[in-house]
Amino acid sequence: RIMRHYFHIIWVVVMAVALSSCELETSDNKDLDGMWRLASVDTLATGNSADMSGKKIYWSFQYKLLQFDDYNGNNQSLLLRFEHSGNSLRVYDPYIYDREDGDIQLTDVSLLAPFGVNSLEETFTVEALGGGKMVLCSPTLRLGFRKL
Repeated sequence: RIMRHYFHIIWVVVMAVALSSCELETSDNKDLDGMWRLASVDTLATGNSADMSGKKIYWSFQYKLLQFDDYNGNNQSLLLRFEHSGNSLRVYDPYIYDREDGDIQLTDVSLLAPFGVNSLEETFTVEALGGGKMVLCSPTLRLGFRKL
């Protein structure tokens, strides 16, 4: 009976040590996390607006990574880092997504243009986020999204 008591004490100590050594990382992204479909692009300088709902352009946020997917024939996928704080969203450090041969750091900014991004590092103002809608504004564009 004493051996059983010692066994339980040792088991509790081992489990406490094991659990205290684990660190779980969780996302603070709240409404931002998930997949978003680009629905509209407004050009601020001209006031022109483009309906993108027929296009298959997606932004997907998960933890600290952002993935761009273009399923309009060219099937381009890009990976970026992002920082979201208050009403600011910074996207940066883009890579061409290629798991088989290794991701390639992006240097051609024109590959970002279909996603509404005009530089290798860009900061957006978050004008709306919630209720399945997101609106991001850069110095030149306003991007409207619908959550999937």
